[in-house]
Parts: sequence; structure tokens; C-alpha cells
Amino acid sequence: MTFIFWQNIISIHQKDFLEGLVMQPSVSKVVLVVEHELTPVRKAMGWETPVMKGIELVLSPGTEKIKELIKNEKEAIHVFGGIRIGYMITIAFDECIKHKCRIGVMTEPYNSAGFKGMLRDIKYRYYAAKYFRHIQFVLAIGKEGTGQYSTLGYDTNRLFAWGYFINIAQQKKVHRLAADDEIRIIYAGRLEESKGICRFVEEMINTGKKNFKLDIYGSGHDEEKLKQMITENGFANQVSFTRFIKYNELLTKYVLYDWVVLPSTQKDGWGVIISEGLLNGLKGICSSICGVSMVIKEGMNGVVFDWSEKGSCKSAILKMLDGKGFADSERISALARETISGEAGAKYFLQITDCVYNGKERPVIPFLID
Repeated sequence: MTFIFWQNIISIHQKDFLEGLVMQPSVSKVVLVVEHELTPVRKAMGWETPVMKGIELVLSPGTEKIKELIKNEKEAIHVFGGIRIGYMITIAFDECIKHKCRIGVMTEPYNSAGFKGMLRDIKYRYYAAKYFRHIQFVLAIGKEGTGQYSTLGYDTNRLFAWGYFINIAQQKKVHRLAADDEIRIIYAGRLEESKGICRFVEEMINTGKKNFKLDIYGSGHDEEKLKQMITENGFANQVSFTRFIKYNELLTKYVLYDWVVLPSTQKDGWGVIISEGLLNGLKGICSSICGVSMVIKEGMNGVVFDWSEKGSCKSAILKMLDGKGFADSERISALARETISGEAGAKYFLQITDCVYNGKERPVIPFLID
């Protein structure tokens, strides 16, 4: 079987899934077609173009190249990173419909907030009427994704919860002194309201506890506000700041920490930093807005809080700083490898296509932990 993935960029968050897929015995070829290598925003965050082993890469194809590729691969399963998003994907999507190709969509939920959100709702209702009948399956990333497509009228029998499936090289944890009860926490990302880091730190300050060290990697509009708040409340020794570093360098830092945090206040389709932490044996603390919160089993590999519930974040922080009752690092990382690794994603994907095209049983979502 041949699979062709149409995406905007070469994503480090898709690399391991695609490499895992091409290694499966039933897969003959995996092609990744992208409009751009990387966006300027991702480059500024320390991303570098990943090398994908065994994947055929087609970069920035023109209209004729797109048509030729689809004509030559009409029997393949074509998976799009959204419905008619961007120049290349729009042309390819329409061309696949023209040739009656097998089509799937892998997408994060769209932001439905505010006036722009209302306009997006209108657009996707139009897409539902015009295009849903041509799409055999949807891989909806995060908690909101399946709900959105179900509301839009997409057949729930062909709607599947999806995530980002990645691999992390196992590293030896840093030795901790027996008397060291400091909870070490990492946050990496933009410092802005939508990511919630300012509100989260404020909640930590309000606990009055200082048995933690939070290292922040990133920058953004809220940086000075955050630093001022920390200094004025006497927590300068508990929080440190480092600008964005290279992604591969960031991956080596996880061994220094106990917890990884993602306190988003607005739409966050997944939140791969939590996945990276779990694979390294860290516990995760995140808001319920984050799609990756689906992977957190309360009290075992982390805690989830709800910004809309008063006291929820503070309560979660207190559980984190207490640190009792959670699984050990080895159990957390082993469970993550079983459920959110590239190989786990590849196997789940093939179970989905078997269900859709061959009438096989609907697969169990691997990252919903019992």
C-alpha cells in the first residue's frame, strides 16, 4: 500500500510517525509532499528541517507536478493536513476528488472563538456540504477535533481521535541527592496569553510554596510582565529564563526535570511538549484545553486542570508540589512508548485504514489510558 501525505511543512512532529509507517510490512511506499520546508515562526523556535528516513519527499511542487503525482498514484491513499488549506493542498485536494482517489484528512480543530471563529464555522459548514462525501476518514487531533467534525455532520463511524506520535531517545536520568525535595519543572514555548504561562506562574506564587524550580525556555510579549511579577513576589530564585534553543538541544534537557507544564488558555490542538516529557519519564501538568490532556491519567502520570473552574489550577499545582502517589519515571516512559510513539501511531493508523477500507473492527485509541 502507498500513502501520500500532503502537508504545509516538514514537521518534526510527524517525522517519527511517518518513519514508523514506512517500516510496517504492509506498506510499500510513503510520500510526503510539502509546500514549504519550515515557516519563519518554527525556525525562530529552534526547529531545523528533519531528515526523514525511507520517506520520499516532494518539496514545493507546482500545479503540473501535483497533477502528475496524483495521476500516477491514483490507487494510493492520500492524507491531507486540512481541507483546502493553502495553495498546494487546495489544488491537490481538488485533483484527488477529480480522480476519485481515496482521501483522508488529518487535522487539528479550528479556532471557533470570536468573530473570526464564526466565519470559520460558516466556511466549514460549506465544506461539510460540498466535500465531506469525498472524504473516507478524518483523523481529528485533540479533544475538540472529533466534536467539531461530529457537529458538522461528518459520519462518526469514519471519525477517529488522533494525536502526534513521536520518539525520544532514552537518556539516563540525572542523579538526585536523597535530601533533594525540590520539584523541577520545565516549560518550553511562547510567552503569551494563549499559552497561559503567566497565569500559571501566578497560581504557583499564590500557593506560597517554594519547593520548586521552574525553567522557562522561550520568549514572547509576556516575558517582561512575567519577570516583574516573579521579582515583586520574591520568587526570582524559583524561576529562570532561557531564550528558545535548538529543538535537538531542548530534547537533552528533559532528564533534568520531574514535571513538564503546558497551561494553555486558548486552543491548543495537542501540545507535543507534554508528549516529549512523558516519553522521558516526566509527569505532565496541563490545562484541559490541550489535546494532549487525553494522555494524562490523573494521579498516575500527571494532572489536568480546567481554567474555567475556580481553584482547579492551584489544586493541580499543589498535587504536583506534593509529588505523592504518581508512577515512577520508568513506568511513565514505558507507557508513553506503548501509546504515543511513532510505532504506536503507525500501527493505529493502519488499523484505521483497515477499518475504513476493509471492514475491520474499529481500533481502540492507544493513548486513552485505562
